[in-house]
Amino acid sequence: MISFSRRPAEDPAEEAARLLLRLGVFLLFVISLLAPILARQTVYILLPIGAALLLASATLSTSSRAGGSLRALVASPPVWAALLLGAWAGVSLIWTPFEGPAERFAKAAATMAMVAAAAGFMPLRTKTSNLNLLPIGVGVAAVALAAITLLLAPKYSIDDILDVSPLGRAGLGLALLVWPAMGALAVRGRWITAGALGLATYFACIIANAPNALPALLGGAVVFFASFGRVRPASKVLAALMAAIVLAAPAAALATHFIWPEQAPAFFRHLAFWGHMIASDGWRTLLGHGFGSATWSVLQGYLPHATPRSLIFQIWFDLGALGAAALALVIARAALEVGQSRPALAPFLLGGVAAGFVICLLGPAAEQLWWLTLAGLDAIAFALVMRGQFRKRRPVLPIGFGAAQADDAA
Repeated sequence: MISFSRRPAEDPAEEAARLLLRLGVFLLFVISLLAPILARQTVYILLPIGAALLLASATLSTSSRAGGSLRALVASPPVWAALLLGAWAGVSLIWTPFEGPAERFAKAAATMAMVAAAAGFMPLRTKTSNLNLLPIGVGVAAVALAAITLLLAPKYSIDDILDVSPLGRAGLGLALLVWPAMGALAVRGRWITAGALGLATYFACIIANAPNALPALLGGAVVFFASFGRVRPASKVLAALMAAIVLAAPAAALATHFIWPEQAPAFFRHLAFWGHMIASDGWRTLLGHGFGSATWSVLQGYLPHATPRSLIFQIWFDLGALGAAALALVIARAALEVGQSRPALAPFLLGGVAAGFVICLLGPAAEQLWWLTLAGLDAIAFALVMRGQFRKRRPVLPIGFGAAQADDAA
């Protein structure tokens, strides 16, 4: 006679923690990708709520390893580099000529703190059921973005470069999050699904005409194929290349200004304008004008619309050489950290790092809160995928599992 042993009762607190974790991941990677397509302000609300759910889940969890991921995150070099960048940005508020940047800095710092806490209190191992929500959210958002764009047929103006439209922001968010989503699928052997997700994102960005999303996807694809099978060397090369671009950007701008002092070609126009600003500022370029100076100068008419919109320009203009060095350190350490992940997953994550860097290099991503929020959401996605429990097949339940337990107990 076969007897079945009863499953022991689950801890109610642990069950509640799992439910809150599932709700938080669903809110962050499904709702947060869909809602901003129609309303640009929703991402500012959804990210704190999702982070709060993850924190509540970690509080209720009875696991002894609940705080282990936070300690590992705090000890990681990219986080220390980001803290250095944030500290210098806060110090630069002393000589910022405007009053508005202080409030923006407080919001940005609070957003990054929530992101760090959410990523730090996530479980050390992500269940597949939670991990599946990331590619599901990216796929649904890509289809929704394409459909709504075809129905609304939006037109971008000069003002959209400073404050990107909801569809443009959604396209940039997809260009960032598609890489960890494809990695989560490919590591479990779903290469066809991963490729289909990448193509859907590509066509959605084309239809939505998201600013510089296509160059970001192209740059990510180049890094992905270049790093496939040689992750460690590729991560070192990518880290060195990105850091060199950040540090050498003013020299390139100054050289462009001297080569074309009157009228530069259209492709180099923003770079030549930056070179002219460097020649006028002199050694002030090394110190910076203070956090938020570039954005507020354009908004109040002190700088023309020809001012570059890239994050690298704003970091140099606002925070000077020390801020640029901290940014280069953040990017380089992030690439090296990603290169230490699973060999099958790392090429996708390196592609995501490259895509984000291209957007920072070309614009419109800068010190705006919406871009920092998208970058924070992308960082949580990276943490989610890097801690995933990857299986290509479901585990098989042995025959007589319950009977064996009952016989042993007898």
